[in-house]
Amino acid sequence: MGAQTMDLVLTEPRIRLTCLSNADAIETLDIDQLVDDLADGTPPDFLTPERLCVQDLVVVATAEAAGRKATLGSGRYVGLLGARDAVVEGHPFVHLDMACVAPRARGQRLVSRLIAQAAAERVGQTAVLAARTATPSWFRALRHFASALSGAAFHPAPAGTVVKLRTAALARQIAGELCPEHRHDVATGVLHGNWAVPTRPVRRYASADAWCAAIEAESVISERLLAVIDLHDVTAGALRELSQKVG
Repeated sequence: MGAQTMDLVLTEPRIRLTCLSNADAIETLDIDQLVDDLADGTPPDFLTPERLCVQDLVVVATAEAAGRKATLGSGRYVGLLGARDAVVEGHPFVHLDMACVAPRARGQRLVSRLIAQAAAERVGQTAVLAARTATPSWFRALRHFASALSGAAFHPAPAGTVVKLRTAALARQIAGELCPEHRHDVATGVLHGNWAVPTRPVRRYASADAWCAAIEAESVISERLLAVIDLHDVTAGALRELSQKVG
């Protein structure tokens, strides 16, 4: 694999996914352009050179100009996913550490395609993805990604669905690795802990579904959740197909 890119995939006309796994290549990303293209007014606080340079895998989506030869940075960025390789009790997993989609690209399931491409690049090393989140839209994007793949298991399981014991056990182990200072509720996925946020109360919820509904209805700070996706029964071909799926 080259030093600059791992893979290039056209996901729709003039939209290109570029995977970077080399530290030198990741450091060449233009952070100013990323912020300008992806920010919606105020740039997300995680989109910094310090955070970007510690990722083991970065997938960027760019909208290429018609008729122009596609190269990294030749178009406008419309999405970014950063992932870090991790291990718990001898089992590797991918920590989905950061994600952002430009306002003009929202509603196109681009996050699912970014995750699918990252997962496809790690096939053979691990089939487990994990992400901590306090953002309902990010949580729903993770759950949508899993629901789009036959054989994928998502934890915490949506209300009314069967809990996969293997995935729940993985979630408990990963919670201990990523969040040792917090108590993990394996049934709901909630990470109980304290975040000092002035003037806004911390709410506790009984399920991930209630957590999403309440955050959208009220301006409050909630507990965080740990989402774990088990892709052991998903093929690399299915991941590649999803990474190229439009809409």
